[in-house]
Amino acid sequence: MRLLSAIRTVSITAFASIIALSGGARGEWRADAIAALPDSGETYLGLFNDGARDGFMRLGWVKEADQLLMYDRSMLPSLELYETQETGVSIPDLTPKFVNLRFHQGSAIHQMEVSFPDETVQGERRSARPGQEDRVTQVNIEDLPSDTTLRIISFILPLVLSQEEGASVGYHWYAPLGNTVDEVTLTARDGGEIDTPAGKFDTSLFELRGGSPENDIYVSRGKEPRIVRIDALGQPFQFLALPAPEEH
Repeated sequence: MRLLSAIRTVSITAFASIIALSGGARGEWRADAIAALPDSGETYLGLFNDGARDGFMRLGWVKEADQLLMYDRSMLPSLELYETQETGVSIPDLTPKFVNLRFHQGSAIHQMEVSFPDETVQGERRSARPGQEDRVTQVNIEDLPSDTTLRIISFILPLVLSQEEGASVGYHWYAPLGNTVDEVTLTARDGGEIDTPAGKFDTSLFELRGGSPENDIYVSRGKEPRIVRIDALGQPFQFLALPAPEEH
């Protein structure tokens, strides 16, 4: 189960511009996306399991001179799932720099720390359970595709990608929980009007395809787009905008 799918915009300042991206050179669209993203922001959605409220996902970012720092805070109490994650990618090409992830389920704690020297993945995963010796597994992937970035950024990019029907970008991502590299696309569609606990929104839909799980990401139209709904395809989980921010 991967919890990174949730997002309600808590505070996003006006964007300098919304960029029209429909492919193009890797360096061009990535640099434009980073330029359009605010210096910092945080998004938040309630997690609903078969229609019942069951947790949250909080995703934030901070731009520094040479890197984009991102963090994730997620929980699914009914399954005793809790996740925290800090990651970094280079500016402006979005090349991965590091992932620090902690994943709790029941009494088990899983920790993962990886870096990305010379287009490889290097690090370790540590699993700890009370009364048992820690289990340590090495993480090693050679020859990452040159356009690889991190999975987490796929839930930020829709805020600054073109909402024009059919506009699409493609890239590879590294997904730390599965330790996998996948080729994915983000494609804009008409999302129509959707209903959430925060009200109704006229939306664009971004189809995130190629990884697991695949997601439908709904972004409100207007000068300050916000992600108001995310569906995890093939799973009973949905993430929806809430009527007021919640502090945790």
